[in-house]
Amino acid sequence: MESLPRTYVPNTNALLLDGKRVAQLIRESLATRVAALHARGITPCLAVMLVGDDPASHTYVRTKAKACESVGIRSIVRHFPASVAQAELEAQLDAWNADPSVHGVLIQHPVPAPLDEPALLRRLDPRKDVDGITPYSLGALVAGEPAFGACTPLGIIRLLDAYGLPIEGKHAVVVGRSVILGKPMALMLLNRNATVTICHSRTRDLASLTRQADILVAAVGKPEFITGEMLKPSAIVIDAGYNRVEGRTGDVGDVAFDSAAQVASAITPVPGGVGPMTVAMLLHNTVEAAERYG
Repeated sequence: MESLPRTYVPNTNALLLDGKRVAQLIRESLATRVAALHARGITPCLAVMLVGDDPASHTYVRTKAKACESVGIRSIVRHFPASVAQAELEAQLDAWNADPSVHGVLIQHPVPAPLDEPALLRRLDPRKDVDGITPYSLGALVAGEPAFGACTPLGIIRLLDAYGLPIEGKHAVVVGRSVILGKPMALMLLNRNATVTICHSRTRDLASLTRQADILVAAVGKPEFITGEMLKPSAIVIDAGYNRVEGRTGDVGDVAFDSAAQVASAITPVPGGVGPMTVAMLLHNTVEAAERYG
C-alpha cells in the first residue's frame, strides 16, 4: 500500500486516521485481483439477504452493492418482507450455499423478530460467510484457525496497520461486547499480541479502565459517550459508533471527537473512519472467497 499522507486534526497533535482513503487504496488493489479472476472466467459474487423495511439496512445494502460494482464484484440482493416464513429464508440460504457462482453471502442485520437470525447464521456455509459472524467463524477466531474475519474489527486492524501503528505489547481496551464487533475485535487484538480489556454497560468505574488504554476501541452504541477526560494521554482512539441524534446532521460517533482529539495521538473521524473500512473488508473477504473456492 502506498505511503499515506499524515493529516492532523486542526489545533491538536492527533493524527487523523483516514479510513476513506485507506479503503480506496484497498479497493484499487481488489479491482486488480478481480480482473485476474475475470480472466480465469470467475466473477466474484456477493448475495445479500435483506429482510424487512428498516431504512438503515436498506441504505447499508445500497452502499455495499455500489461498492461491489466499483471493483467488479457482482451483487445479488433478495429483499423479503418482515412477514416471510423462516423456512423460505432457510431455503434461500440452502440455494446460495449450493450455488458455485455465489462466493459470499451476507445476512443483513438485524433480521426482524420473531424470525430466528442465529439459526440463519448457523445454516450459512462458513466458506461463504464473508461477514465473518457465524458461530463457526467466531470459533475459528478463538482457536486461531483460518476463517473470514468480522468486517468491522478486521477493518480496524487494517487501518492501524496502514498507518504503521503498533499493536503488539499495547494495552487495548474495547468498550462493547457485541458478537459482530466488540468480541471479535478483542480476539483480533489478542491474536496480535495486545493485552486486552473488554468493558461493557455494566462495567464499574469505566473511566478508570479507559484511561489505561494505549488503544481504545469505542463500540458501545451511545453517542459521544467517550470523552477526552476518559482517555490516557496519547491514546489511539478508534470510534466504531454510528448514532443518529435528533437535531444533529449526519451520524455521531461513540466518542466526543473534539475533546478526545485534544488528548489522543491518533483518532478516527465519524464519518470517514471505520465505516469505509468495514465495506472494504466485505469486498476483500468476497474476493478471497472467490480466489479460494471459485
